[in-house]
Amino acid sequence: MNIIFLTLFLVSVIEIRGYAQESDLDRLKAGFNNKIDEVLNPLIKRHLQSLLNLEKTLAQRQKLEDALLVREERTRLSSAKGTAVLLGLPDAPSQLKTLVSRFQRESLSLVRTWESKYDKALMSLETRLTKSAKLNEALLVKKELKSFRDKIALRDGNGGGDTKSEKSGKVDYALASEGATAKAQQSAESLIDGDLRHSGSEGFAWGSYPSEFIVTFPKNRKIGEINFLLYDKDRSRKYAYQLFVSRREGGDWEMISDHSEKPSSGWQKHNFAPTSLKKIKILGLFNTANKNFQIVEVEAR
Repeated sequence: MNIIFLTLFLVSVIEIRGYAQESDLDRLKAGFNNKIDEVLNPLIKRHLQSLLNLEKTLAQRQKLEDALLVREERTRLSSAKGTAVLLGLPDAPSQLKTLVSRFQRESLSLVRTWESKYDKALMSLETRLTKSAKLNEALLVKKELKSFRDKIALRDGNGGGDTKSEKSGKVDYALASEGATAKAQQSAESLIDGDLRHSGSEGFAWGSYPSEFIVTFPKNRKIGEINFLLYDKDRSRKYAYQLFVSRREGGDWEMISDHSEKPSSGWQKHNFAPTSLKKIKILGLFNTANKNFQIVEVEAR
């Protein structure tokens, strides 16, 4: 009996110690999330009120479709948690894009300070656990650090370390695995492979501008969101482009976004009322670095 009791006691001690050590990471994560909520909540509250005011104004002007887009953004923001409120930049109406862009700039200026502190705290915890020969716990911290950095990289538009496009719960129809096909001057398959990894020489489709990048669905898909990642490894170049859609095979191209006069970089996010579409076309007009236009990935949901 004494041996059995002692064995159970030792197992309990080991489990308690393991839990206590794991809780170091849990407490660190909880502290970071609480701090993010603390700094973002005042901005979110103000932004939600601005969105509500814009929605009312658009409704009064009988711009009901635009008002619904604002309401969708308000609903998304109300249910989003932590830094998820910073994902997505609606393309229309212009007033909505302006409000969201301002909110994201102000929020990121606060969030990045605490993200840097959390990153350093994770590295410190991993080092301490490794020196204490608590390798399993150190591995958990290392995985959290990688996941954290990848999420930031994906949000900021440099691809991170993930191999697949981030899913939002909706099906990404702009994938070869979903039957989509792609056309471009060079490496068209990169547009629809779901792989965000890229270097200075591979991992993206490209062509001398003006250059067309076309994604075709095997059948009409109901799409309300088109995103694409512009190559920006040097973090400085900007691109001018126009985005078109076609509702049927052989149908006319309809422009839904014109960035010919407002060069952009990184992830380009375009949201609109869900519509049955057959094709997407991105017309690359120029970039500030060279004579080519490069796109890493296209998403359509």
